Amino acid sequence: MPPSSSHRGQLDDRRHAKHTQQVANPHLSTTLDTFVAKVHRTKNRLISIPAATQRRLGLPRRANNHIVLFSVRSHGKGRWNHHLAYLTFDNEFAIPADVTGIKGGDEVEIKIHRVIPDGDALAGRQASATAGGLLMRLAEEAGEDDRTAGSTQVDEILYGNQRG
Repeated sequence: MPPSSSHRGQLDDRRHAKHTQQVANPHLSTTLDTFVAKVHRTKNRLISIPAATQRRLGLPRRANNHIVLFSVRSHGKGRWNHHLAYLTFDNEFAIPADVTGIKGGDEVEIKIHRVIPDGDALAGRQASATAGGLLMRLAEEAGEDDRTAGSTQVDEILYGNQRG
């Protein structure tokens, strides 16, 4: 017995609800730019970001370049593979080895989801977490000592002038 039109509508609603954009990484739901590129044959599966995309994203050529969160697939077909990659000086990035079926000369679709500045997370850290480091931080935080006698006159202060 064929399903009624109202039942068919419920199935369509469920199918539509199934395809809503719920992703494991919330950054994947945002796409900054999309482009089609050809994989370099001689540069170990590098992808060059087109000049127009570089301008839109504000990506200058620079040493110690950024990290990009991107999705890649063969042009017009296949599943999206999501990866992080370092950009080269010329704003190129390599397709990781676990993305199979893509070889030099193939056209691929790329979605750039996020551009992450590369910085040293430990550069701004304070002294080490050892006991000595803790004592040094406490001493630095204590500030100036307005007492001028210090340890040179401790006997006179504690015992008075008792020399006889």
